[in-house]
Amino acid sequence: MSSVTTAPRLDRATMRRNLDGFKHRWNERLDGWRSLDEGALERKYAQSYWAELLACFGITASRMDLFEQDAKRASSGQRGYIDLFWPGVVIGEAKKPGVDLQVAIDQARDYLLGGTVNDAEQPRYIIATDFYRIRLMRLGDPETRFNIEFPLEEITDHVDELKFLAGYEDKLTHVEQTEASIAASKIMANLFTAMVGDDVDEEVGDAAPTYMHDEELAVQETSMFLTRLLFLLFGDDAGLWEQDLFYRFILEHTNSENVGMQLAGLFEVLNTPEERRRRVPDSMAAFPYVNGTLFETIMPTQFFTPEMRDAILVACRFQWTNISPAIFGSLFQLVKSKEARRGDGEHYTSEKNILNTLGPLFLDELREEADRLINSKSTSVKKLQEFRDSLATHVCMEAFNPTWIQNNGTVALAA
Repeated sequence: MSSVTTAPRLDRATMRRNLDGFKHRWNERLDGWRSLDEGALERKYAQSYWAELLACFGITASRMDLFEQDAKRASSGQRGYIDLFWPGVVIGEAKKPGVDLQVAIDQARDYLLGGTVNDAEQPRYIIATDFYRIRLMRLGDPETRFNIEFPLEEITDHVDELKFLAGYEDKLTHVEQTEASIAASKIMANLFTAMVGDDVDEEVGDAAPTYMHDEELAVQETSMFLTRLLFLLFGDDAGLWEQDLFYRFILEHTNSENVGMQLAGLFEVLNTPEERRRRVPDSMAAFPYVNGTLFETIMPTQFFTPEMRDAILVACRFQWTNISPAIFGSLFQLVKSKEARRGDGEHYTSEKNILNTLGPLFLDELREEADRLINSKSTSVKKLQEFRDSLATHVCMEAFNPTWIQNNGTVALAA
């Protein structure tokens, strides 16, 4: 089983303390601006407001290029700028004091409907402020949507509604998770097409090749390459390392000519324990060692076009924690089959169907054993520890066979 050092998220108490400091600082600034009758606050101070708010949740906004995103309004077709845009997470608008925050909410919605933001980057929250008040709306199904407004003085009381900024996700609805998973499948299909072209057409299901070596070499190599990318993409959002570390690596340290060589170097670093690394560049040094076999095999260097690098950047901007790890294998269903790639998601295998298959194979038995141990008053701590340790011995060695992934719809990203 692979292991990496997990970057800790801020705990609730720390976030509350940070928000206390935030509201005190900004109340003092607002009092000063009011006495000076200073105007146009939204243009002068919006970025610092958003940056300090995100910092309360451990997010270094300056590293993430979140501000002043160019966008088009659906209502008028005119160009404008989104104050705050974190793909897959939140869009924010700041207005001058006294403006109805519904105006800001409507403006954010207008940008989202304008076509600039693609499906994979659609945020789940809208946040608006006039510096004195904050309004937060969660986008989603009607039964789960909330829309709250509160004064700056009460921001600490709303830490639970805002903690999604620190990576704490509220429970996704079934519809939201399915939509996110289909969007993720399309992203993987686009990456595959960018790398090997659209002519590749492998069979799926029972007709698929039984062994990896029965596939074309380019398909084998691309499948492994995408498995590695998928691990890095999910790690960026799941706290396996510093937030958006891989995204910033691609954005700031690669271009279309060197991205393949840079990724080859990164794979080697990921496969090397920290104490054995020598002269690793700063752009790669922050990545932890990943044991196991995921990065063990030396692969031929891939050479990229600008379109291929753009496809990786789109994948980086997707919020991968919105999907369940159980459907990672299903992502590959839209990869090798031309029909599936063009099928707009109908070949996506839901987590429910995956679990219906895996349950009888081994999960049901493990759950029954866990329930028996937990419910028995005679179960010792040692027995529970032995059962926990035994779970680590259940390794499906075929999980790295792309054909097995394609047929069975599940994958262990690292074994």
